[in-house]
Amino acid sequence: MARFRDAVAFFTVACLWGFGVAAAEVGFRSFPPLLLSAFRYYIAGGLLLGYVGLATDVWYPRTRADKVAICGGGVFWIAVGNGVWFVGQNLTSSVLSGLMMGFTPIVTVAISWILLPQDRLTTVSLVGLFISFGGTILLVWPTQTATVTTALIGKALLFVGVFGLAAGSVLVRWATTSLPSTTWTAWSALVGGVIIHGLSVLSGEQWAMNVTMTGIASLLYLSVGATAVSYILFFFLLDRHPAIEVTLITYLVPIIAAVTGWALFDERISWRMAAGLPIIVIGFTIMKRHELRAEVARIQRPD
Repeated sequence: MARFRDAVAFFTVACLWGFGVAAAEVGFRSFPPLLLSAFRYYIAGGLLLGYVGLATDVWYPRTRADKVAICGGGVFWIAVGNGVWFVGQNLTSSVLSGLMMGFTPIVTVAISWILLPQDRLTTVSLVGLFISFGGTILLVWPTQTATVTTALIGKALLFVGVFGLAAGSVLVRWATTSLPSTTWTAWSALVGGVIIHGLSVLSGEQWAMNVTMTGIASLLYLSVGATAVSYILFFFLLDRHPAIEVTLITYLVPIIAAVTGWALFDERISWRMAAGLPIIVIGFTIMKRHELRAEVARIQRPD
């Protein structure tokens, strides 16, 4: 029963995040991308903080490491990894945005190699890293003569977003915060929301106030489903399973996002996209071969 419950939570998170890519595409029709992201994290941060206040007594930062984790999560994970990501998706497509999520674990491993010596890669693992990087290049490589277009800028911003997600995750681990994961996530969401809102003002985003009911529904889904609920389920899984197992969610999300983008927005899935994600997965499997082998053995052991 416990494994069934965990499996349901796993696929629920994957679907919430996968559908969130399409929801953002709908939200862009009512809100500028940075402002949409800011509103998302204001609402989600408030909901998560309320949940933390009810579920635990540790609901505010107490140490310097706690503050470093919150600032790192707010700046890199939320503001760069999600705010800049929204701008990149707005300039490209939901299909490409979803597929780029599969590159996040790879960059996380690479940054960990620099900041966390215990996570440094072996020679074989480095080969896996370069294979995955090749898959990502295949995803974003221009199909025509490379010129500075909005699509090319969007791809570059998605790369920046991937770096932000990875750097934020590593920085939080490096800080060794004493806060429960949901607590620092709630505060990071609020900090990130303020930063993204500031970037929205500085970039001169114009909000025409042409908000539709579908736009509001998109914002609510992104805030409640794709952020607050999914983060609670995600950290529930992290408390029960090794991170390597939970990380595999990021390889199911792109598939859901790509299929949803194709079905709802008629976005094309090119052969480069279809080939790039499996190459990324192969590289990740080579890098984490020992952990994956151990996890498969653990799952196969009878309780």
